[in-house]
Amino acid sequence: MNRKIFLYVKAFSDLGTFMDLIAINVLMYAATGNSAWLAATMAVRTLGGVISSLFSGVLADRFDRRKIMIWTDVFRAIIILSLIPFPHPMMILIVCFLIGLTSSFFAVSYSAEIPQIFGQDKVLETNALISRLTSISLVFGFIGAGVITDFLGYQVTLLIDAATYIISAIVLLKMKWETTVTVEKIAIANGFKDKLYTIVRDLKEVYSFIMLAPMLLMINIVFLVGAFAGASHNLGIPLLAENINAGKQSFYYGLIWGVWGIGSVLATMILPKLPSLTGKRLYVTFFISAMLMSAGFITFLSNLNLWIVLSFAFFTGIFDACFTTLHATILQKTDNHIRGRIFGVGMLLKSIGFALGFVVAPILLEVLSLPKMVWIFHGTLITTSIFVMNYSIGIQKKAEGVNQSL
Repeated sequence: MNRKIFLYVKAFSDLGTFMDLIAINVLMYAATGNSAWLAATMAVRTLGGVISSLFSGVLADRFDRRKIMIWTDVFRAIIILSLIPFPHPMMILIVCFLIGLTSSFFAVSYSAEIPQIFGQDKVLETNALISRLTSISLVFGFIGAGVITDFLGYQVTLLIDAATYIISAIVLLKMKWETTVTVEKIAIANGFKDKLYTIVRDLKEVYSFIMLAPMLLMINIVFLVGAFAGASHNLGIPLLAENINAGKQSFYYGLIWGVWGIGSVLATMILPKLPSLTGKRLYVTFFISAMLMSAGFITFLSNLNLWIVLSFAFFTGIFDACFTTLHATILQKTDNHIRGRIFGVGMLLKSIGFALGFVVAPILLEVLSLPKMVWIFHGTLITTSIFVMNYSIGIQKKAEGVNQSL
C-alpha cells in the first residue's frame, strides 16, 4: 500500500477534529450564550491534552504506535456520538476533556512515526505535505461544519465527524508497515510504583536531552508562548463571527478559518521548494513566522470589515503553517528512541500554554475589548520571539567562535 495513504489517514482525523470544534463550540454557545462557557469547552479540552501529554510520549516510544492511533480514533468516534442524545453543557465539557485526552495520544504517535516511514531526508517535505493536508481538512472541516450546522443542525455534523474517525481507523487497520519499538527490551514493570518510576525515568531522560540541546529549548519556549497566544484567537474568532453577523455565526466562523486554511495550503506548497531552509535558516524562519503569524491575528481580530478580516486570515494562515511545520521538522530531527517523548513534551507545552491562555483570556475579556485582549496575547508572542531569536543567534555565534579557536 502506498505509504502516503498514512498521511491521508491523518487528514481524515483532522477533518473530524475541525468539524467537532465548530459544532461543539456553536452548540455550547447556543446552549449558554456565555463566552465563559465557550472558554471552558476549550480549556477542558486542553486539560485533557495536558494530562495525556505527561505519558503519551512514553507510550509512543514503548508500544505499537499504529495500534495507539487506531484505538484513539475509535474512542473519539464513540464519545462524539454521545453528544447527539445528551447535548447538555456538562456533557459537552466531559466530551471535550476526553477528546483532548485521546487526541494527544494520536498526534504524538503519528508525528513520532513519520521519520521511520518516510526517512529523515524527507522530513521537511513530508511535514509540508502533512500541513497542506491539515489545512485542506481545516478548510473543508470548518466551512463544511459551519454550513452543515447552520442548515442541517449539529447532529448531522457530529455524525459526519464520527464517520471520519471510523474511516481513519479502518484504513490504519488495513495498512502495514514495519513499526519500531525503539526502546531496548525490558521487563514490563509490575505494580504502580514500578510503572511510575519508569515514567519518571523517561521524563528525566527527555529533560536531560533538551538541556543539552539549547536550540531545542529555545524552540520549545516560543512554542509554549505560541500555544498561550493561540487561546486568544481560538476564543476570539467565534466572538468575531458573532459580531460580524449574529444570525450566521457558525457560517462566518467556518469561513474565517476556511480562508486561513487556504493560506496554510499555499505555505505548504512553497516550503518544500526552499532548499536553503536548513541549519540556522530553519530556526530563524521559525521565529520570524511566529512574529508574522501574530501580527496577522492581531490585525484581523481588530476589525469587523469582512474583506480585511478574510485578507489577513489568509495572510495569517501562511505563517501559521510555516510555524507549525518547522516546529515538527525540528523535533523530528531527534533520535527515534526518544522522539515519541520529545513530541510528548511538545504536546505538553502546547496543552499547558492553551490551558493558561483559556484561563486568562475570559478574565481579560471582562475588562478589555476583544482587540485589546488579542494584542496582549499575541504581543507577548512577538516580544518573546524577538528576544529568543536574538539570544539564539548569540549562542550560535559564541559556539562558532569556540570552534574556530580550537
